Amino acid sequence: MRELRYPSPLEPEICSSVDHRHDRHHVVFWPMRGSAHVDVDGYRHHLPLGHGIFVPAGTVHRADTSPSTTLTAVYIRPSAWEGQDDRVRDVTVNSATREMLVLLAYQGLSRDQRFRAQRLCLEFMSEPSLPGLELPLPDSHLIQPITRHILERPDDARSLDDWAWILNTSGRTIARAFRADTGLTFSEWRTVARMSAAVRLLADGVPVGAVSRKVGYTSASAFSTAMKRVTGRGPQYFRAVR
Repeated sequence: MRELRYPSPLEPEICSSVDHRHDRHHVVFWPMRGSAHVDVDGYRHHLPLGHGIFVPAGTVHRADTSPSTTLTAVYIRPSAWEGQDDRVRDVTVNSATREMLVLLAYQGLSRDQRFRAQRLCLEFMSEPSLPGLELPLPDSHLIQPITRHILERPDDARSLDDWAWILNTSGRTIARAFRADTGLTFSEWRTVARMSAAVRLLADGVPVGAVSRKVGYTSASAFSTAMKRVTGRGPQYFRAVR
């Protein structure tokens, strides 16, 4: 994972794949290309290209640090974000902002140029963004085997009763656990998990028809309808380079 700090390095706190927090600065995470994810306070946020997430100082999170990730972290002093919304939220990181952030990190600029560019980046990132995909990760040991499997195999079509038989419990018990722990029904949670996987595949250039099959849909039209319902956008939006 690439980390960018402005205008000079702050304390040596490196984002990792275990729960941690940064008390001295905010972090904005965004993918350089494709898509990536960040877990914040028990929710998995999937970030397609053009989207980021603002994580306030002191907020527990864990970052996608796998070798293939394109996740990038921008560290921001709280004093530079004054007057902005300081809760966890989706932010816009468009192509112009991405290029400017990288330029700021690796190219020599005068103090005045750097200050103006930093303020412009902060202004762009404060603009409203379309909601990202927020997937609640359960604490319940009963349903964790189900959610882990669906994250690995989003095309899995097993029903609640199928899982109840596997886990030696009842479908009603699993349904109650999903609602109590995630705020979603089993079907709703699986749909969001499937759309999260679909966004990653689409960003990697996988054709829509192939993506629909990989995430458990028998037709591209049914997949497109589900994606529009969950994200407000069709599959082609996530295939576009922005």
